[in-house]
Amino acid sequence: MNEQRIAVILAAHGEAETAGFVDNFSMIRHTLSHAGEVMRLPLPLQIMISLVGGVKNSVQFRRTGFRSPQNAITRKQAEMLAEKLNRQGGRLRFDVHPSFFVTPPFVDEVFNKTRDYDLQLLVPMAPVDNRLMSGSLQMLAGRSAPLPGRPCAKVIAGFWKDAGLHRVYVDHLFLYGEAVPGSTLVLAFHGTLELDTKGAKPGFHTGAKEMADMAAALRRAVLDDPRNTYGRVEVAYLNHDVGGTWSSPSLQEKLGELCGEGVGSVELFNCGYFSDGTETVVTAREHVAASCLEHAGFIPCVNDSEAFAEYLAAKVAQRVTGET
Repeated sequence: MNEQRIAVILAAHGEAETAGFVDNFSMIRHTLSHAGEVMRLPLPLQIMISLVGGVKNSVQFRRTGFRSPQNAITRKQAEMLAEKLNRQGGRLRFDVHPSFFVTPPFVDEVFNKTRDYDLQLLVPMAPVDNRLMSGSLQMLAGRSAPLPGRPCAKVIAGFWKDAGLHRVYVDHLFLYGEAVPGSTLVLAFHGTLELDTKGAKPGFHTGAKEMADMAAALRRAVLDDPRNTYGRVEVAYLNHDVGGTWSSPSLQEKLGELCGEGVGSVELFNCGYFSDGTETVVTAREHVAASCLEHAGFIPCVNDSEAFAEYLAAKVAQRVTGET
């Protein structure tokens, strides 16, 4: 039987990999353009924010030597996934392509370059379904007619409710966490728009409900785990300041609340992300440093861990087996 070629496209947000102004301006400009598909962000505002943010990032990253690890992590995730998918041999050949919404190589470009594969599978590299991640991929697949004799591109979604991913997360948490007895664990998610600038609910799929359900499931899984020594588990959100009112409580608000209650030790797990980036490595740590906490630990995202790669390979293989 002839070999079947499967294109697996990992679609991550993407971040500038240098301290150059052009790279950072372009990244912010594409980010705002992407957000502008669902939020009211006038073009002059987008350009102004991109200019200011590009200069700010360039200066800060040159001064601190910071470079976002996100794109490199996504490439490593793709490499590991390809190895695990192809290790069994057989008639299926998997080529895994890293791609990004706001930095090269762009998702749509990679999608168009892999049109001649027997099947295209799009994988949003974030756990919560919403219009801007999995929704964008669904739209891309829906408006692109397949070549004759080929099936339509498929999108993997529903990570947020997958008990298998929850187990990977909890095991990862207890592997890397310090678990200081009685300390507080904060589960942080990328926040979303709750109300627009006019105080109305957004007219697009924000993923707020999915995020709340995932947070509740993870919180309960940690508290019920026999390895748990945390005194409490809280949820907070890393938000932006454009478009209206975002998820509550923000990480700053939650840290302030904990400080007000006399909590001195916190561990932070940015579980709303599949890979570390500027928000988790820089922004979240800055918020913690600005608080009155005496001790703070940081648990990395699942990144290129073996357990996550194995989970993702099983997820992809299961979806492909049902389609081929």
